[in-house]
Amino acid sequence: MALATNIVKYRKKNQLSQEQLGKALNISRQSISKWETGENLPSIDNLISLSGLLDISLDELITGEPYLHFPFNYGKPKSKGPVIFLIIMILLGIILGSFGNILIGLVVGLGIYVAIVWAYPIDYKKYYNYWNLEKNGIRYLAKSTNVDSAGQNLIIPIKALLHLRKTQFITYKQMKKIEIKVDLFGYQPTKSDYNANTLQMMTEPFYFEITTADGQIIYLNLKEFYWKNSRERKMLPTIISFLKRKNMEYVDRQGISDLVTDPEIRLVEKLYQLREQSRQV
Repeated sequence: MALATNIVKYRKKNQLSQEQLGKALNISRQSISKWETGENLPSIDNLISLSGLLDISLDELITGEPYLHFPFNYGKPKSKGPVIFLIIMILLGIILGSFGNILIGLVVGLGIYVAIVWAYPIDYKKYYNYWNLEKNGIRYLAKSTNVDSAGQNLIIPIKALLHLRKTQFITYKQMKKIEIKVDLFGYQPTKSDYNANTLQMMTEPFYFEITTADGQIIYLNLKEFYWKNSRERKMLPTIISFLKRKNMEYVDRQGISDLVTDPEIRLVEKLYQLREQSRQV
């Protein structure tokens, strides 16, 4: 069971022997051993003490999943540094270009904007496309889509800069079905590193597709999972477990839910491999 396994795991992580942990809890080493084999379970008081001694939340100790704080902002950037950089570069281009004339300056500024938004490693769309997981439901981007057109990829960052972001809220009771998907390309790219900085137009769409009770379709972007050290990558398995416990149909035709529990997974590459294997059968 998860609790027994976690007691062993975090006891060793904290470099404690069974005897040392038992002494800290004022119980015998044999009691610790029985917890770790699943023969007995700790009392509520001992669970609380274990949580403090092993430096993890009760949720993580019991289920093995990180604690999910609400609201959880999926994909919302913490830093405004990239936005400041974008603005400075545009203004610099306009100023330098204006030594010819104002029109040239505007063209140069626009060219810099397009180059940075499309080719820079930072995905500026995430300042607009993030969503919020709350206790009673999800706050999402109005008119959300799973794929942005070339024009939208240019306009979306501008909407974020001008604070034109509009959201809607849906309760879990209003959701009929949620499906997790990665839209693979028709062919497998030969030289790709899906955890590295890539052109934003070259990353496969990864999202939740929610179907509401009245037939509405809502898309929640999950691309932030692609970044290896992101908190979204760490928390996605917990978010999936949370949603599975809600009274709605959960669909995962690609087996993504199991794959994302591996912290080292290169998800898109693995899905291409699985697709190729299925075609060979």
